[in-house]
Amino acid sequence: MDKTFLIRWYGSFYGENALDDLKEWENNHSDYTCNLYLIKGYKKYAKTTNHYYIGKTIQGVAKRFSNKDHHIKELPRISEIWVGHFVNMLPDDEDILLAERMLICYVSNEVGNQYMLNRICVNYAPAQNVYILSEWYNYKTLKQRERISKDSIAKIIPDVIAYRVTEKKQSLLYMSEKLKKYWY
Repeated sequence: MDKTFLIRWYGSFYGENALDDLKEWENNHSDYTCNLYLIKGYKKYAKTTNHYYIGKTIQGVAKRFSNKDHHIKELPRISEIWVGHFVNMLPDDEDILLAERMLICYVSNEVGNQYMLNRICVNYAPAQNVYILSEWYNYKTLKQRERISKDSIAKIIPDVIAYRVTEKKQSLLYMSEKLKKYWY
């Protein structure tokens, strides 16, 4: 059975106060259940190389970050955080895991496995057709972003990712980097 996920990403939370801003935002927007997150940051002693982590949660992103041994502790300097909310469905654990795996696989292929803190799912291909549509929103204004910074993790993830499985069980990847506005 095909799966389609419309994920609305809110961010980017950045700078020294990124975690505090995220916690405050989640407290003020409890109607947005964010089950996915994207992190970009520097490891200790790194000067120019960013590392990435993609994760899932059912307890709230800020609360997840405070868990013992979370990967965010490997990135003492956070460049940015985005949190993802499923718009078209109330996802179960399987849906959240499927979306997370697909995003990890895609981003690790784009940035290189050595820059991913995720060690699972880097070569994952689903057994069914799966479509992820991403929309990017400013967390302060709740308005859709027209532009994304060129070095943002949001620029790595395309607006549409489509994994198609052929009759011969071969997985094919399609993507559309940026959807164009057609009607004005």
